[in-house]
Parts: sequence; C-alpha cells; structure tokens
Amino acid sequence: MCTVFEETRREGIAEGEAKGIIETGYEFGISEEEILARLQKKLNISLAEAQEYVKKFGRKNEEK
Repeated sequence: MCTVFEETRREGIAEGEAKGIIETGYEFGISEEEILARLQKKLNISLAEAQEYVKKFGRKNEEK
C-alpha cells in the first residue's frame, strides 16, 4: 500500500524523466513520434500519457 507521499514522489520522478527524454530528444533532432515512443517504452505509459508530457514539456514550453 502506497502513501500519498510515495505516490507524489513517484509522479515527480516520472515527470523529471519525461522532461529529460523530451528535451534531449529535441536537442538531437529526434521526431516527436520517436520521442512519444521512447516515453512509452522507458516510462511504461500509454500514448495519451506520453502526449500529455510532450504537451507539458515540449518545444512551446522551452522559452519559459
């Protein structure tokens, strides 16, 4: 049984990993489709979840 703290910690770690994958992918010129595939494989998440991470951490947000 997970505590709320443990679940929040796991979510934070996953977000950090997703951000790193996305930023590195864009830096090396990897297509968004490949980035989505890598997110799904590395984080064991659905396509919809991967798309949400790209929406959150993608190119449009690099300026922030």
